[in-house]
Amino acid sequence: MQTTEVVKIDGQLICYNAQILPQITPQFFDLGWHRSQGSVHGSAPGRGHAFFLRTQGHELVLRPFRRGGLIGKINSDLYMRFGAEYSRAFREYRLLEWMRSCGLSVPQPVAARYVPSGLCYRADLITERIPQARPLADILLETPLTLPIWSKIGGVIRQMHALSVHHSDLNCRNILLDADMQVWLIDFDKCRRRRNTGWQQYNLSRLRRSLKKEKTKHPELNWSDTDWTTLLSGYERDDQ
Repeated sequence: MQTTEVVKIDGQLICYNAQILPQITPQFFDLGWHRSQGSVHGSAPGRGHAFFLRTQGHELVLRPFRRGGLIGKINSDLYMRFGAEYSRAFREYRLLEWMRSCGLSVPQPVAARYVPSGLCYRADLITERIPQARPLADILLETPLTLPIWSKIGGVIRQMHALSVHHSDLNCRNILLDADMQVWLIDFDKCRRRRNTGWQQYNLSRLRRSLKKEKTKHPELNWSDTDWTTLLSGYERDDQ
């Protein structure tokens, strides 16, 4: 069973999995420190980027929380302060922890940091990296997926919805497939549990739009209406 600890160091609050990291300090969230240790091994694109770490025998992902859009040009990383447990990092950590306890294939949360700054705060999240996993969009550029895999993707999305979890940015880059073709869902920033008020179809529509967008940019993308219909069939099955 996961052992979660919360410590306060130099005014910063850190929530962490003591089974993975028996001890933790603020420098563990410092990208510059990790670079000096030679533990940074690549990054994934996105808002602020996610950085891949190899440290203490673990493959991890460090994600500093960053703002996008016009606001991000003026204020890149400050958020209004309402307490650590309401911060984006702590909320995502707790949600991931709970979803994993329910059997959903999402990353293992490792640590979250809350750094107060006046009326605002900064935040970071560390998760375990899913071994040999790649975004759905990248895989489809190289090879088609079998219909059973598309059905499995639909089934995992259905599992998430059965837990009443609304994914605010469900797209073809936030769905990963590992070497065994297991389906994983990632990037739960700003996601939460919601009442059943029709948002599930919005999630699915957002995913379909992202696939259409990739197909427009890359006509060679191995995705078709048949694949989408199969995904929906997997989503609608009663034996999930």
